[in-house]
Amino acid sequence: MTSTFLMLQAAAAAAQAPAVQSVDAQAAAAQAAAAQATQVATAATQAAPATDAAAATVQAAAELLPKASTFASSIDDSFVLILWFAVFLSIVVAGCFVLLVMRPGPGGAGATSRSLFRWSAVGAFALVAVFFVQGARVWADMQVIPRGALPIRVALEEKGFTFTYPNGYVSNELHLPIDRPVKFSFLGASEPYTFSIPAFRTQVAVPVGVRAGGIAKDAWVQPILAGEYEARSTTPSLRPRAELVATATVHPEGGYEKWYQDISGPPLDLPPVELGQRSYQMRGCTQCHTIDGAKLVGPTFKGFATREHKLKDGSVVEPTDAYIAESINDPQAKIVEGFEPVMPSFKGRLHELEVAGLAAYIKSLQ
Repeated sequence: MTSTFLMLQAAAAAAQAPAVQSVDAQAAAAQAAAAQATQVATAATQAAPATDAAAATVQAAAELLPKASTFASSIDDSFVLILWFAVFLSIVVAGCFVLLVMRPGPGGAGATSRSLFRWSAVGAFALVAVFFVQGARVWADMQVIPRGALPIRVALEEKGFTFTYPNGYVSNELHLPIDRPVKFSFLGASEPYTFSIPAFRTQVAVPVGVRAGGIAKDAWVQPILAGEYEARSTTPSLRPRAELVATATVHPEGGYEKWYQDISGPPLDLPPVELGQRSYQMRGCTQCHTIDGAKLVGPTFKGFATREHKLKDGSVVEPTDAYIAESINDPQAKIVEGFEPVMPSFKGRLHELEVAGLAAYIKSLQ
């Protein structure tokens, strides 16, 4: 492209040569200019394939990532607008180059070069202006968190993300309702990190600006497409290794409410024994602990509180409320002899009243 442009300038200069040149020299210069103009016109007709390539790029990007949030369409539209504006601007500027070279101004080749530079600068400024205006509009929308947004706390730990829901339930999986704004409150860590969900077109850079464990940044998103998506994170210490990945599940209409009810457990205003019985039934305890004396993966609850228990390390423990609470929140701390340490921790997943209710229910099973 550069060599063609220089040849065009040379042809234009030759066409404006003083009259002292021979007629043959002027004719040769005119023929050279005409030949180069034909080449430029041919190159200009190749702009259509460029637009086809831009359209193919847009289509491929749309198929690669679904538009799973309200932000996705706005952000994609911004980049599509910029892409098509850049293509249009390239064609217009190329056309101006051809016109200015074929019809140079009174100042000759030097004036033509200055005109080309000015047109290029105007086009570049217009492209930056479009990018800034459209980007600022989308950015401003992302900064205003709607009232009534569902609050979820996000923390980055050594093994990955943890998500804390309004009822205090903690999970390493992100569950979201469809068509409802969600507010993410990111907890500070010992180093900065990023949180992104590509399908939502959302990426948040979380600084270290507050003490570890404090709220460092807020963001929001509104999912509009049910499905499972990847949530990713990078930190300075993770860059030599792989990204941390979590699963973000957007439930269909009514699905999140059902899931939330399941993890919320029984009403906390029930009597302790009844609360413990409901928790036993709803929290998955039945899979490993029986109430009829049969042995499963874990000790039976029948008569559990009436006797001492020998641990794997040879010590003996009394089945007090404190021991039962510890076994629920940190089941690996004390393992009863004859059983394997396979129980997951329920720390942060059960309300303290549920833990107390389970202790009361176990004690009632004589």
